[in-house]
Amino acid sequence: MSNHQITHGSVVVGVDGSAASELALRWAVKEARRTRHPLHVVHALENEVVLNDKFQLGTKESPARGDPVLTEAMDQVGALAPEVEAVAHSVTGFAPSTLIAAAKVAGTVVVGSHGRSALPSVLLGSVSQQVAIHASCPVVVVRENGTLGSVEPGHVVVGVDGTDASEPALAYAFAYASSTRSSVTAVHTWWWEPLEGVSLGEPWTGDWTQIASQESALISELLAGWTDRYPDVPVERHVVRGDPVVELLEQSGHASLLVVGSRGRGGFIGLLLGSVSRRILKRATCPVAVVRSTGGDEPAG
Repeated sequence: MSNHQITHGSVVVGVDGSAASELALRWAVKEARRTRHPLHVVHALENEVVLNDKFQLGTKESPARGDPVLTEAMDQVGALAPEVEAVAHSVTGFAPSTLIAAAKVAGTVVVGSHGRSALPSVLLGSVSQQVAIHASCPVVVVRENGTLGSVEPGHVVVGVDGTDASEPALAYAFAYASSTRSSVTAVHTWWWEPLEGVSLGEPWTGDWTQIASQESALISELLAGWTDRYPDVPVERHVVRGDPVVELLEQSGHASLLVVGSRGRGGFIGLLLGSVSRRILKRATCPVAVVRSTGGDEPAG
């Protein structure tokens, strides 16, 4: 499957016949209907490695009509939203590389939190994590034991690290909230532990209240432009000293969507590649949108 086969700005969803991918498909159908973009339904067979001069890994496409997984998926799309323009792709190759390639053109890639695979996950990691790590467009991971979210009025939670690296995640969260008539909660955590004995053996005697006020002011300034741009979106700020995973999971317990950036500083450093991301994607009870940040520190390994 080559990039030119994917419509620019479209919604791409990976399916494999599992229960998790069915939930991802349902979410993707709603997203295509919400954004009014075409939907591309992709099934990567993963039963042959295609790597030669003519075909790159995961780019060899077969007729979709002979793929029972795609046939069932397209039937579901037609039943759920017949007005959505949908295209099926049956690809021989690895699901992560196929979806990552599609992300170079797509507006959003949607995957289930886990599914079927012919390859041991210990070698490559889950499809959802691989795609979330490397995709250049927003990736939505839909959990099998979570809620699907809705285009009805709901609640969007977004992680904010206090730098410009948060801007893409904020842009995604506010745009989604506005189009779904939802509210936004911006979560910012800070954790600064003073080290006793660094100055002539004297303990730190600073004011936690002052630091909290500074962090709150920082987030208010960061959100000001977005609240002006989206006056229809109610906004709450959750600024606390604590663990970013704990706070994000708590605030998003009944949310329709949790939005996080792929890199940043402070409480969200290494959010995509480190333990924080793994805990978020593993434990979140709502769909998680991972939005690639621009700038900021390099992700932690």
